[in-house]
Amino acid sequence: MIKISYSLLAISGIFLLCTVFATNTGLANGLVTGKVLWFHLAMLLLAACSLAAAVLTKPAKPFVFSVADGLVLVLAVIVALTYNRQLDPEPEKMLFGGQLVVLWFLLRFILTGWPQLQLFFLAVVVATGGIEAVSGMRQLHGFEGSNHSLFKLTGDFYNPGPYSGYLAIVLPVCLWMILRQTKIYLHYLGWIGLLAIIVVLPAGMSRTAWIAAAVSCGWVYWVQRIGWEKTKRYINGNRTLTIVSSILILISIAGSLAGIYLLKKDSANGRLLLWKITEQAIMEQPWTGTGLGGFPAAYAEAQAEYFTSGKASETEMMVAGCPEYGFNEFLQIGLEQGLVGLMVFVLLLSYSLFRGVKNRQVGAAGGILALMVFSLASYPLQLPEFWVVLVVLMGVADTTVPTDTPPTPSREGKRLLSVAVIGGMTVCCGWLFWQQKEYYKGYKKWNTMKMLYNSKAYEAAADGYEKLVPLMGHKPELLFETAQCLSKTERFAEANRLLERAMKLSADPMIHYMAAKNEQAQGNFLEAEYLLLHAIDILPERIYPYYLLTKLYTEPTFFQKDKFLKTADAVLKKEPKVESTAIREMRTEVKNMLNNIR
Repeated sequence: MIKISYSLLAISGIFLLCTVFATNTGLANGLVTGKVLWFHLAMLLLAACSLAAAVLTKPAKPFVFSVADGLVLVLAVIVALTYNRQLDPEPEKMLFGGQLVVLWFLLRFILTGWPQLQLFFLAVVVATGGIEAVSGMRQLHGFEGSNHSLFKLTGDFYNPGPYSGYLAIVLPVCLWMILRQTKIYLHYLGWIGLLAIIVVLPAGMSRTAWIAAAVSCGWVYWVQRIGWEKTKRYINGNRTLTIVSSILILISIAGSLAGIYLLKKDSANGRLLLWKITEQAIMEQPWTGTGLGGFPAAYAEAQAEYFTSGKASETEMMVAGCPEYGFNEFLQIGLEQGLVGLMVFVLLLSYSLFRGVKNRQVGAAGGILALMVFSLASYPLQLPEFWVVLVVLMGVADTTVPTDTPPTPSREGKRLLSVAVIGGMTVCCGWLFWQQKEYYKGYKKWNTMKMLYNSKAYEAAADGYEKLVPLMGHKPELLFETAQCLSKTERFAEANRLLERAMKLSADPMIHYMAAKNEQAQGNFLEAEYLLLHAIDILPERIYPYYLLTKLYTEPTFFQKDKFLKTADAVLKKEPKVESTAIREMRTEVKNMLNNIR
């Protein structure tokens, strides 16, 4: 019975951690949606196996409610209370979050009752990192295709950024396994994973991942090999050398950071502006937050307010964008869940680090630290695989080191409560899985509609898209594509009703541009002008909205020569981020308009 329980839990754990590999080309955005759907299926398997293990075997230790458990519940309550149910921007993330809460308590039950699985789960995490590293090497050498036309290296991700971040999180776990484990197969597994990741990580060109890997690995080595007592003794015995070494180290760090900044200067300036605007948006509603999914629209409005205030520099206006994510998970959580939600999240991660060191689970703590550092300038928690790994690492960190005492078969009545609780969580997993199943059908149909959309068969696609809107209306990309089909079939008013909702879900300026063109087609010139001017407030250096305004101001019943000349001048003189054929064509057309008017 004991072996059966271990086998069931081990197999379901492997399935869970293989979420990183799951893709489904039959679904729209299959690289992400495939992983989400795999996770829901893996959770159903994990819950069923946990229930079977609870029935078959008495756990080595009973589950005891901890501080981390309380913080997880408090964070879940904050997310639920701040969520905008009227707009309902992220119903799938709410389902995913529910599964994460269930996963946390299932792992606490499993790792407390069968503590020998802690090391097994960490070994699987290392194995997934090693497999991803090998996949990256194959992509670099042309043996395997990447998932992005502009990058050779993506692994099972869409671009090198999150791919490198995942490897950076696994790397300190590999190092800990090398330093700590005496079991030969685990020692060599750590070496294989570490060497494979070190070979491929520089090619990802992710500065944030490099910093996360260096900080977390340095911390793991210091905790495992040096420690605070040795450090104090060394400092007290070598004060002069310590001061000189500290100064040299600080100079080296400053030089490295400057080099990393200059490596992609425009990108770094864009991040700085992004964080600055996000901080201002947080101050608009610091306690209540916007709710899950509220970041894009809140950010766009805050950026428009900042640029219209006249405080922005030329550099800031040039590097500005309207991203879907905050590229700093702590700031994004602060904006969406408020400062209280952010505080609880930081406390949860900090407590997990503390428990990881106390329980001698330094590898798991190092992985958490790497994710925290990576989250300062990227968006890992917007992708499902990072949440899965984070919850597993926190579960291991919060559990004491296993003893040699195995669980014993028993049919005692004391197990009835735990069996009932696990049974309840299994039912909850099943319900969440069933809810997500409808979205699976929606993504499958959306993928079919995309083929028609990309073939410009707008009339044929419009009907199918409209049927998807009630289910998938929380996805601004789908709303945009549906509105495009309706616009092409001259159903402008219906298209703009969808675009109005899309503006509340996304900061993409193309939504404003299309809505303005639809208003212009209906003769609503003032509404079109307002939409384009607001889009310019958000992104003042984009040339396209000025081009649309020039066309608007040449309408016979809305002709305004002064405004036309001003916007035409902007089209001809503004420096584009990237020179392209489209820019040249717009300028040629505007020159012809000027000649006609003159």
